[in-house]
Amino acid sequence: MSNESGLKLYTSHPWELIKTIYLVLTWIVLGMHLEIVGPTLQILAGQTNVDTTGISTILVIRGAGYMFGNIIGALTQKIAKKYPEFLLTGSFLVAAIVVFFTPYIHNIYLLSTISFFQGISQGITDLGGTSLMLTMWADNVAAPLNVVHLGYGFGAVFANLLVRPFLSENGQSNIRIPYSIVAIICFLITIGHLVFAIREHQIKKKALKDRPVEYSSVSTTKETIVEKEISSYSPRSCGNGYFGYGLSMSIIWIFYMFFLSGNDQTFGKFFFAYIQKSKLSTSSGDAVIFMIVYWLSYSVGRLICAIIVVFVPVHISLCVLWIFGFLLAITWFIFVWLIGLTSTNLLILGAFTGLVFSPTFPLSFAFINQRLNVNPLLVGLLLCGASSGAMVFQKIGGYVLDEQPNHFPTILITCVILAIICFIMALIISSIHQRKHPIKQKDNPIRNEQNKQIESYVDQQL
Repeated sequence: MSNESGLKLYTSHPWELIKTIYLVLTWIVLGMHLEIVGPTLQILAGQTNVDTTGISTILVIRGAGYMFGNIIGALTQKIAKKYPEFLLTGSFLVAAIVVFFTPYIHNIYLLSTISFFQGISQGITDLGGTSLMLTMWADNVAAPLNVVHLGYGFGAVFANLLVRPFLSENGQSNIRIPYSIVAIICFLITIGHLVFAIREHQIKKKALKDRPVEYSSVSTTKETIVEKEISSYSPRSCGNGYFGYGLSMSIIWIFYMFFLSGNDQTFGKFFFAYIQKSKLSTSSGDAVIFMIVYWLSYSVGRLICAIIVVFVPVHISLCVLWIFGFLLAITWFIFVWLIGLTSTNLLILGAFTGLVFSPTFPLSFAFINQRLNVNPLLVGLLLCGASSGAMVFQKIGGYVLDEQPNHFPTILITCVILAIICFIMALIISSIHQRKHPIKQKDNPIRNEQNKQIESYVDQQL
C-alpha cells in the first residue's frame, strides 16, 4: 500500500473496500442500538420508577460491560486479531437480544443487567471492528476509519426518527415497536458478518493452500529473531522496541481516551434530557429534532474529516480540531453563564458540538497508530480508558441534570481541556522520540507474503 497514494490507495484493494463498506453499515446499526436509549431515557426511567440519576445507572453499567468486553478482547488478542468477523457476529447477536427485551423490563436491576451485556457487545464490536480496520489499512487507516465511524451518527439519526412517532406527552409512549425494529436490524447485520467470516476463512484457506510461501527466501537473521521474542503484552511492543516510550505513551493515551469519550458519550446520551430540563419549554418532539440535528452534524463532521485526511496529515487535522474544540467550549461557557441560552443558540451549539468533536475519536486512533505499534491489547486498553470515562461522566451527568442542569455543559468544558492537555503531552513526547529514533518500517516477510497471496486470490475472484 505504501507505493500508492490518494484514492487509488483504497480503490486498488476491492476486498478490503467491500469489508469497509459493510463496516459502515455495521456502525450505522451500532449507532441505532446504542443511541435509541437517548430519546427514550425518561420513558425507561418512568417504567422503572427512578429519576435521571437512577436511570443513568444503566449507562454506567453498560460502560462497565463495555470495559469488560474490551478487557476480555485484549487478553485474548490473538483471537481478536485472527477472527474479528466472528467476534462481530457474536456481538450483534447479543445486541439484538438485549434491544428486543429492553422495553419490556420494569425493574432497574434487571435493566442494568441486560445493559451490561449490551456494553459487552459494544466493546467487542469496537475492538473487532477497529482491529480489522487497522489490519486492513495500517498507516492509511485515517480516512476509512472516519468513514466507518460516521455511520454511527447516521444510525443515531435513524434511531431518533424511528422513535419520534411513538413519543407522547401524556405518558402513553409506546417504545416497543421501534426497539423491536432495531433488534431485527441487528440480527440481519449478524447474518452478514457470519457470511463474511465464513467467506474470509475459505479464501484464506484456499489461497494459502494453492500458493504456499517460499520459506527459503525468508530472512532468519538475528534481528528478525529478536523482534519475535518481544511479547505483545509488553510496552516495548507498543513502543517499537522502546519500553519507556511505549509505557508512557500508552498511559497518556489511555487518560486521553478517558476524557475524550467522557465528553462524547455523556453529551450524546444526555443532550435530550438536558433540552427537556432547560427552561425553554421544549416538547419531546422538538427535543428529538435537536437530537437529529446534533447527530447529522456528528456524521457530517466525520465525513468532512474522512475527505480532508486523504490530503492533510492526521496530526495537523487533529490539532486544528482541538483548537476549534477549545473555542467551542469557551462559547458554551459564555452562552450558558453570561448571555443565556435560547432555543436557537442551543440548537446551533449542539450542531457545532457534533460537527467538531465527532471526528476526534477515529482520528485519534489513526494518530496513535502512526506513533505507536498498535496491537489488540493496546486497542483494548484504550477502549477501556474510553469506557471508564463514559461511566464516570455519565454518572456525573445524571446527577448534574437532577440537581443543577446549567452545569451540564461544564462537563463538556472540563473534558475538552483535560483531553487537550493529554494530547499536547503525547504530541510533544512522540515528536521528540521520533527525532531521536526515526521509525523504520520492518515488516514480517512471511506475513506480508501471505497477505499478498490472499489479496491476489481475492482480486481474481471479484
